Amino acid sequence: MELKFKVPQSLRDIPLHKYQAYITKENPTEEDSLKCLLDIDRQHIKHIKQDDFEFLVEQSKKLFNEETPLVRTFNLDGVTYGFIPNLDEITYGENKDITTYLTEWGQMHKAMAVLYRPIHKKIGEKYTIESYQGSHVYSERMKEMPLSIALGASVFFYTLIKDLLIYTQNYLEIDLKKMRKHSQTLGKDSQKNGEVTQNYIRLLKETLLNLNKSRNLDFTSV
Repeated sequence: MELKFKVPQSLRDIPLHKYQAYITKENPTEEDSLKCLLDIDRQHIKHIKQDDFEFLVEQSKKLFNEETPLVRTFNLDGVTYGFIPNLDEITYGENKDITTYLTEWGQMHKAMAVLYRPIHKKIGEKYTIESYQGSHVYSERMKEMPLSIALGASVFFYTLIKDLLIYTQNYLEIDLKKMRKHSQTLGKDSQKNGEVTQNYIRLLKETLLNLNKSRNLDFTSV
């Protein structure tokens, strides 16, 4: 039986939803990796010669050794999407949704729908994108975006958030020590502020832990 299928040459050749289908499986197998990445069903996989099967699995693993830098703009179905141009002006809603969706690969297309939106106006290298109306607007389209771009964006934002959380946590811990030192002098209000700060530090640690768990899954070799 002669089988014909296209072997991805780069992570850019793999749409995000195929990787999501693989990475969200419980205990995914090598068969699962080929089924998702090559877009062939299990019946056809059984007819692949053993040597070819092992070669394809090895080639799939090599794909994940390539670098995935942040790509600020890309074209999908005739529409040019741009990464949030100025993260200093990110809204509370955007930040909340991104940090929520980035922790689960099954939700990654929603995170990408926040990070990337159609370019509204462009002059040289500078551009503006559509205002954020919710991830549902472009999340289904983002399932078709190249995996390489999704990985690059998620790693970039994860690193940014991780550094910010560590910095904020360290700052608050120093502030908490000062509160404890002067608590007897300042009274109950200081103790309440200290409890609030402690709870916030705990929340930051939990957020960072969830992001770390997500990162550990990102580069699971297929």
